[in-house]
Amino acid sequence: MTTYPSGLTRREFEQELDRLEVVSRFPEMPSNLFDEGPHLVDTPLTPWGDEVRELAVDAYRRFIHGETWITGGGAREMEAEVIAWMGGLMGAETPTGFLTAGGSESNMCAILTAKQLSGRRGGSVVFPDNGHYSLHKLCRMFDLDAIVVPAPEGRLHEVDPAAIEAAIRPDTIAIIATAGTWAFGSVDPIAEIGEIAERHGLYLHVDGAFGGYILPFLESSGYDPTIPAWDFRVPGVRSISADLHKNGMAPPPAGSLLFRDEELLAAAKEICPPNGTMSGTRGVGPIAGAWSMVRLLGQAGYEAVSLASMAMRDELNAGVERIEGLEIHPGSRINMSLIHSTTLDLRPTAEELRRRGWMFAARSVPAPVGMVLVPMPHNTGRIAPFLADLEEAAGLARPLGAEELSAAGVSSYGF
Repeated sequence: MTTYPSGLTRREFEQELDRLEVVSRFPEMPSNLFDEGPHLVDTPLTPWGDEVRELAVDAYRRFIHGETWITGGGAREMEAEVIAWMGGLMGAETPTGFLTAGGSESNMCAILTAKQLSGRRGGSVVFPDNGHYSLHKLCRMFDLDAIVVPAPEGRLHEVDPAAIEAAIRPDTIAIIATAGTWAFGSVDPIAEIGEIAERHGLYLHVDGAFGGYILPFLESSGYDPTIPAWDFRVPGVRSISADLHKNGMAPPPAGSLLFRDEELLAAAKEICPPNGTMSGTRGVGPIAGAWSMVRLLGQAGYEAVSLASMAMRDELNAGVERIEGLEIHPGSRINMSLIHSTTLDLRPTAEELRRRGWMFAARSVPAPVGMVLVPMPHNTGRIAPFLADLEEAAGLARPLGAEELSAAGVSSYGF
């Protein structure tokens, strides 16, 4: 038995890795209804799933020792290929950009680019209150005022373009909209917001972390031909973030920031040399893993993955609606469902489901709690068992009192 300089034997080291995998709940992945990473599995709809995942992980391993400086020639080719392909699908004639560590970095780099183009040291950024928490973080980091526009009364998943325009100040440098909001799965009215951005000469960034790698394929597959224009087909859109480690199925960390043209990328590189990214040294493993997914899946593969995910979402939604007292919040255009109730406190329900091993996100809007589920291919075959447990656990929910009903945004009369 090999003993290493630390005194550990190989067996002891492997046992510790086994323990840490269990602590991380990796063996329970099929019960995780809100995860990021390479989720392809072998199913009748995606029979190449496991093989593609293994090839992507192997590519990650083969390039794990590299970085984007001296040994980055191959990675730069991979990155450019991913950006050109996805940017083209999103309607850009000459797309540019780069891969990032995820949606937060992508959003940060986009707004730094807007700030560079504005020539201002400070200023403000306007976005709906359904925006990701990274928008608040970047405003604090970059000395920008966050102008958060509330949703219309009683319609949390919607955005009022007129309210967005009214919130613009003389020092506003950018507007941010979202394609695939957390936790509603909705798409902001980006075409209307784009017109506003153009009218005021403002930079418009679209946070498509969740929606970026599924909306184009739901449209091209014919699943939902009514998806409103949200990408570079909207003239006012200057940049889009899209996470490969979400619906792009790539191993994390793998986000992307796509610009409409080279001029915008040049501005990003001016403020964040030499690549436009927040980090200087970037590992090549994630780039290789993301490139592998794009090359192996292509448009047909991503359409199949998207349809499989949406089939599970639709099964989930239909099952939830059959359970008394539970609702699916309206507005979702992607594989995201927000389970809530206007009459019940679902906190005991959520606790029981987690006790039974289900993993999902929870949020307090609408109050007092909602459960956010994002079905992906690794959940194949798990929706029916989840619904059975949900129906049983719903029996533990408590009726909301008058004060709680008011906090939840509904009157005690049930309207």
